[in-house]
Amino acid sequence: MDKKKEFILKMGKETGSIIVILTVGILAGFLMLCLVHLLPVDRMYKNVLASKDIINSHAQIIPGYKSTEVDNYTDSIMLNEAICPVEAPLIERVVNNYQVNFYKGYSQQENLLRYLEGGEGYRYQGYSHYWGGHQVLLKILLLLFDYSDILVGNVFLQMLLIVLIVSGLCRTEKQYFIVPYTVAVLSMMPMTIALCIQYCAVFYITLIGSAVIVWKSKDIGTTRLYLLFLLLGMMTSYFDFLTYPLVSLGIPLITALIYAENDKILMRIFLITKNSIAWCVGYFGMWGGKWILGSVLCPESGSLEVAFGSIQYRGSNMAEGMTISTFDVLLKNMFIFLRLPIILMLAIVCFFFILKSIRNRTLRRENIIQCIPYLLICFYPIIWYLIAKNHSYEHSFMAYRELAISTLAGLGMVARLSERA
Repeated sequence: MDKKKEFILKMGKETGSIIVILTVGILAGFLMLCLVHLLPVDRMYKNVLASKDIINSHAQIIPGYKSTEVDNYTDSIMLNEAICPVEAPLIERVVNNYQVNFYKGYSQQENLLRYLEGGEGYRYQGYSHYWGGHQVLLKILLLLFDYSDILVGNVFLQMLLIVLIVSGLCRTEKQYFIVPYTVAVLSMMPMTIALCIQYCAVFYITLIGSAVIVWKSKDIGTTRLYLLFLLLGMMTSYFDFLTYPLVSLGIPLITALIYAENDKILMRIFLITKNSIAWCVGYFGMWGGKWILGSVLCPESGSLEVAFGSIQYRGSNMAEGMTISTFDVLLKNMFIFLRLPIILMLAIVCFFFILKSIRNRTLRRENIIQCIPYLLICFYPIIWYLIAKNHSYEHSFMAYRELAISTLAGLGMVARLSERA
């Protein structure tokens, strides 16, 4: 068999695997939501009620630093959905993600608090264009813990995952990547992420994906890596409420790149392209599956129509009553991201690795060319800001975290350049 036929056969098998995994994922995701919607909400209600005083207590953890702003607005929606007592057919509840909503124009926090305080005269409002997969975990957790318990648990679990990744980098002799990875994670303000369940989905998926690559790089290899990125994209679509989704692609992708550093540059560019496509297929395919299922199983939900409207709005160049460009979006996010402590930290780390490169005499043309794959990933946040202008501008307090991809790619590049060949 010649190479062309072998390549076509291989691509056919991989495409078949993607279709099967995506289909199974969509059906399994819907089934899991059906199961958790069968759980009684009385206990969940009591646990949310026990934590109602902290729902509005930390809008900005560090006043004046928008990068530490907690999204209580969306946390309130998620908690509201978890305890919503709507009596409707199971499929309708799963498709619509109902929440309690009062007619008088209250904010989402006020909606939740008013309901917890026994307010009457509310209706049920749906969010049919999101999967709402976070409810699978949140409903189960609320049976056991209150909201504050979950937030404290996030601190410990996220720290353990970071330690797991760092220890894995040491085990695989990739110590030079520890500082870039740590700086990139810190730049996302992990203490803020831990204290907001809205932010946690992408962060957990990113850390888990990175940990799998670090600890199982030999077992996965570069040929099957696309399956992992397919799953990362699917999980992001399923669990996330549209925060900073591209991070779950960019950071694991850079992590995978360091384990392919001995490959030729074209092979590493192919690795980036193939796994980026796999993530996108998982992300958009999983989301599309929700819209199709919603339209078929519950046509009155209008999930497909709402979804298209949301895509058109979130991708538009209108935000806060004015016309914006991708450059405007980038500037606004950079202004939040690049505060003085971050700038100093980046400058110190870059200076250290440049000095190391000079000492090791690795600043050679051929070495710099080998770092091009890292440079390509640096532009990923700009691509996202181009696609989701409105969302990234209006929600820059969380969308700025996409710039952690550029941070890791840039620091990873200078760190690798400083190593002896």
